[in-house]
Amino acid sequence: MAVTMQQIAEACGVSRGTVDRALRGREGVRPEVARQIRQTARELGYLPRHASPLKKEKPVRIGVVLHTGVSVFVRQLAGLLAAYPGQTLLPIETIVRTMDGTDVPHQLALIDELAERERVDGLAIMPLASALLRDKINELSEKRGLPVVTINTDIADCARLAYVGPDNIACGRTAGALLGMAMGGKGRVLPILGQRSGHFADTQRLSGFYAEISEAFPSIEMLPPEYCFLDQGLAERITLRALSEVEGLTGIYLSSVGRSGVYRALDRAGQGGRVHVVVHDLTRDNLQMIRAGVVDFAIGQGVKTQGSLPLLLLYQYLTGHVSPEKRRYSTEIEVKFRCNLLPEDEACQTPEL
Repeated sequence: MAVTMQQIAEACGVSRGTVDRALRGREGVRPEVARQIRQTARELGYLPRHASPLKKEKPVRIGVVLHTGVSVFVRQLAGLLAAYPGQTLLPIETIVRTMDGTDVPHQLALIDELAERERVDGLAIMPLASALLRDKINELSEKRGLPVVTINTDIADCARLAYVGPDNIACGRTAGALLGMAMGGKGRVLPILGQRSGHFADTQRLSGFYAEISEAFPSIEMLPPEYCFLDQGLAERITLRALSEVEGLTGIYLSSVGRSGVYRALDRAGQGGRVHVVVHDLTRDNLQMIRAGVVDFAIGQGVKTQGSLPLLLLYQYLTGHVSPEKRRYSTEIEVKFRCNLLPEDEACQTPEL
């Protein structure tokens, strides 16, 4: 059941009118009271209904903002989000903005462009790990009445309509369990991450990976993580140094971007298939490396769901104020390895937009 303003008023000990003014950003409410009301609304899962429902015959304009566009997965996700309206025949127009890196001001500028110049009706955002992004989402939702769905990574304490994406900690635990079993519960493992900060997925996956290895495979030694900063050449050099300098290296964990460089290094060193490798995302390059015997396991995160459900949730909310049944939609954790890899799997993965 949807949370009402009256419930927020009772929780805060104020009138319903005070709640209404605070959530609309109007005058007449002390700043500290307004902050308490907005925080309580977020905690209770209140969904603002400032705008009138759009007429169904009018196309719904939904802006999409994704970061780390150098990633094959992100390019794949962007393509699915762009293609979804045509596949469903829903009156939706998607305007996709993809940035190559993880610069917070860049992402904020793209969001403002869509909200202010393109005048979209709703937003689907893959948010960077920043309080500025949380505040921006709160401003859009609470003051402008612009609904936001977060994709792939979440900011749980913001006023977003819903989140659609993986439980990244569970994904990291899955990677730890698979790599631990492949290594026979012993040896040394090197985690290689795409970036040091800015991306929730990298840090959350690593946290889950560490937890699983330490709890289930205490004899495996975890080496300090290396960061390639989205640079495939650096990822290749990191891997070559580790292969030549780290005695007993028997596992590599790849959380995101940098995989191609690692694969080149393993090939150059003649270690493909000798060092166990677990990666994330069921992209064509990863599936090909499974078939080649370089990668043991690839872990998917439900890209088709991420490329469709956020748009559907926004469309239903904007055209009929149909609130999502849940505030969080965790996508399926899929695992591919040599025994369940089908010939059509690689053909289904299309990294180009």
